Amino acid sequence: MTDRRRVLITGAAGLVSSILREHWGDRYALRLTDIVDVPAPGDHETRNMDITDLDAFRSACEGIDTVIHLAADRSPSADFYETLLDLNIIGTYNAFQAAADAGCRRVIFASSVNAIIGYTEAGRGRVLEDDVMYPANVYGATKCWGEALGRVFSHKHGVSSIAVRLGSPRFDQSRDWDTDRRHGSISPRDTAQLFGCCVDVEDLPFAIVHGSSRHVKSEMDIAETCRILGYEPQDGTAFPQA
Repeated sequence: MTDRRRVLITGAAGLVSSILREHWGDRYALRLTDIVDVPAPGDHETRNMDITDLDAFRSACEGIDTVIHLAADRSPSADFYETLLDLNIIGTYNAFQAAADAGCRRVIFASSVNAIIGYTEAGRGRVLEDDVMYPANVYGATKCWGEALGRVFSHKHGVSSIAVRLGSPRFDQSRDWDTDRRHGSISPRDTAQLFGCCVDVEDLPFAIVHGSSRHVKSEMDIAETCRILGYEPQDGTAFPQA
C-alpha cells in the first residue's frame, strides 16, 4: 500500500510503541527509531537514533507525515541532570525542530498525567483538557515543556501539534477494579485507537488531549478529547467487566 501515512515513532522499543505496532498492523508505514535495536514487523523500517542528535533526528523525519514522540525518561523520580535534561528537554525540542525542518505535518507528543497530577494530589476531581498545568514532580514539569513547545511550533511554524496526557496503558478490562476509586489508566486497545485518532484527524493546529479509558470516576475528563478526535473508548470502569 503506497497511500499509507508515513509515521515516525521514537522510543520504539518501549511499551506504548509495542502496543501501537500490535494493534495497527499495516495501517501506517512506520519508521521505528530507538537508541537500541527494534524488531520490525512486516515492511516497516527501523533505524537506531539518539534523540539528542538533531541532525540524526532531521534525517529520520525526512519523508515523514507524522512524528509520534514517545522517547523519554518516563520515571517520576528521574534526576534532572542525569537524564531529564538530555532526553526530556533537549530530545523533545529536537523532535519539534526536526519535524518543522523536514516539513512534517504533525507531531504527537506523549505527555503524561504527571503534567496535571498536582490536582489529584490536592484532592480535586477530574481534570479538564484546558486546565492549567499542575505538575508535582520535575518529570511532570518536563512534560509541561513538551506541551508548551507544541503550542510554539504550531503558532510559529505551522506544525500541527497534539499532546497526549497519557495515563498508564495497562488497564485490563478482565481484572477486578473498583468503580468508586478514581482511575487515570487506559487499556492497550484504547491507547492504539487514541493515537490513531491523533494521526488521522484533520484541521487541528494544536490540542491537548487526555489518554484515558472511560471510567466512572476518572482523574482526567475525556469529553473534549472524544469530541475533537472522534475517540470512543471501548474499555474502562464504565463498562462491564470482561
